[in-house]
Amino acid sequence: MRLQITTDYAIRVMLFMVQQGGKVSTAEATAKALGISCSYFNKVAWKIKMAGFLESIQGPSGGYRISKNAADITLYDIVTAMEGDIRINRCLDENGFCSRNATRTCPVRKTLGMLQNQMIDILKSVKICDLCDEKQSDPIRETAISAV
Repeated sequence: MRLQITTDYAIRVMLFMVQQGGKVSTAEATAKALGISCSYFNKVAWKIKMAGFLESIQGPSGGYRISKNAADITLYDIVTAMEGDIRINRCLDENGFCSRNATRTCPVRKTLGMLQNQMIDILKSVKICDLCDEKQSDPIRETAISAV
């Protein structure tokens, strides 16, 4: 599974908006700060806005600002707003489709289900404000280092 580049940008947009401390930032200024085109920023911002995480301010000093408390927004919220529900295999969809008709007994499905649940749990545990904290440790990097 690979997240779309728009999801990566959505996370970066949200980080940028949190760092603005509630101040309004124009589309042009935000796009420039993030190194993306203004039209691409607007595409990403529209989806984030529709999910309720950004608000747009109209007028000459308008732009975008975060609309929720950063402590209430998780990576899971952003990823699902951009990608939809997380399903790493078709057999884990709500309809439980299985070409082998083994949905209830398949060991692969059970393993993929555990993997999917762990990924969702991790995404839900990371708040966008946590990513803005420069002193935050990197649990994934620490786990990788301790495994060596």
